[in-house]
Amino acid sequence: MDNEHARALAIKVRSLPPSMLDASLLAEYVKTGEAYDLSDLCRKSDVAIKQVAQLVVASSLDAVDKLPGYTMTDEIFELAENLYSIGESRRDWQRMRNRHKPSYLESHLPREELKRLDPERSKRHYANIFFRAWAIFWDDQFLERMIHKVDSRIIASLPEELITEQVCLAAVAKTGLALRYVPVALRTPLVCARAVQNDPAAIVFTPGHLRDQARQLQAIEFD
Repeated sequence: MDNEHARALAIKVRSLPPSMLDASLLAEYVKTGEAYDLSDLCRKSDVAIKQVAQLVVASSLDAVDKLPGYTMTDEIFELAENLYSIGESRRDWQRMRNRHKPSYLESHLPREELKRLDPERSKRHYANIFFRAWAIFWDDQFLERMIHKVDSRIIASLPEELITEQVCLAAVAKTGLALRYVPVALRTPLVCARAVQNDPAAIVFTPGHLRDQARQLQAIEFD
């Protein structure tokens, strides 16, 4: 897909009402290389992001390279590995795997260059790392860095099975209202208390039966 066609398709997809989006169209959107908001579009159109990722993986190895990192869960990674780790595509697959590891992406700029980035450019740099790093290679420390460097709202696009209480605490410590993106099962008294301590308005997203407890825990001194 040439750059002009890709940009035109990306603009078109973003302008369509959610009811007109389906898995096939969103898979084509991924191939533009600009599908940073895929998670949001899938949620609004009630399309399973896993289905979109499966279509992309089945289409070509080049398309896999353009998947948002948060879609590359264990299941999607295994599908891609089964398709591309043998035969003529094996070496290209191995190179691609390495390119999407956080350690590779984060070492791309020397420390001295990173120090010279202004806040906006630094945020864009780390947002690109988050977008490209495959979820299969994430750990809590990586996600905490991304929350700190980019925005706590990135947890809205994380596969729920990869979100831990530690990551949620990091998100609400940065922005209390990020509690709205925390899975209900992880809105623990500790997470809710930290969110409310950061921003009292977060009490709105605290489960009703935990609100009194969250208020009591606000006095805790968090590290």
